Amino acid sequence: AEFETAKSALMLDYTLDAYYYDDRDPVPPGERPSDEKDYTGHTFTGEAKYQAFSRMLLGLNASSYLTRDPGQSDVFDNSISRDKYTANWITPFIVYDFGHKFSAKVGYGYSNIDYNPEDREDSKENRGTFDLVYNFTPKTSLDLEFQHWKKEYDGPTSDYTSNQAKLIFKRQFKNFKISAGAGYQNRNFDDSSLDDLDEFTYNLNLEGGGLIANRRSYISFNVEQNLNDQIASGNNYYLATRFILSGGHEFSRKLLGHAEASYMIADYQLDDRKDNIYDFLGRIRYKFARWMIFSVEGGIENRDSNFEGRDYDNTYFSLTLDFAYDFAKN
Repeated sequence: AEFETAKSALMLDYTLDAYYYDDRDPVPPGERPSDEKDYTGHTFTGEAKYQAFSRMLLGLNASSYLTRDPGQSDVFDNSISRDKYTANWITPFIVYDFGHKFSAKVGYGYSNIDYNPEDREDSKENRGTFDLVYNFTPKTSLDLEFQHWKKEYDGPTSDYTSNQAKLIFKRQFKNFKISAGAGYQNRNFDDSSLDDLDEFTYNLNLEGGGLIANRRSYISFNVEQNLNDQIASGNNYYLATRFILSGGHEFSRKLLGHAEASYMIADYQLDDRKDNIYDFLGRIRYKFARWMIFSVEGGIENRDSNFEGRDYDNTYFSLTLDFAYDFAKN
């Protein structure tokens, strides 16, 4: 649901997610029966903006997940855990425009992760952000970004404090855009027996239709390196380097295709473990109507680790039917 006025905007999105699992029969030793993994979860996101003055924008972002997917909490997550948890985020922010060239954004974020079963560690985080943006032209900008956050765990995993500074360059071309950034993160653990982590972080994002002459096609390439953040029970921190190549084509007004390949290296900082994760997926979407889309998606995921027992393979397939009806235009 979306609502807009001349000075304000509100967006709310809610999905009820019901999952039912079917395991091999009999259940292997040490594994739980499939019906113990069944659950009903939810996904909620919301955003509110208000133009308080001509130069000042007030905003609030919020989200909540009840899921068994560890990737919902961190884009670099490398866990295969299927424990159920609730994750909540709330982030108020202020954007101030000093003129055509300069703008600044100040934000505060609070998040918590609450597990069920209770034998997993819950956690909470407080994060402050500051962005100073210089616009060379309406299509070219330089962003100096600073973040400071404190992560606290309810169990034996060490709390930590992180500081990250990053400089990001952005350029918008006619049918193509580029974003390139580089910075540094320091992570200081409360447990004095753990060494601090000091890592170089960077990202490069290329996307749009400008790479292909046919504008009915698109392609994007993204590479990013940083420390994993959210779920790291047991001090399992690693430097993640992830590459994503994706593209798609509009075969007709109703038929669209998409393919994606990703590769991530997880280099653990507190031991000698190193994982390589590969993921390939394909998707076909068919528009029955302007407000209804049917999708078929399938993929293969693989993790190759130098630690025994840490490898896995995952093959997945899904069918999706989406409805988006605009009442204001009908």
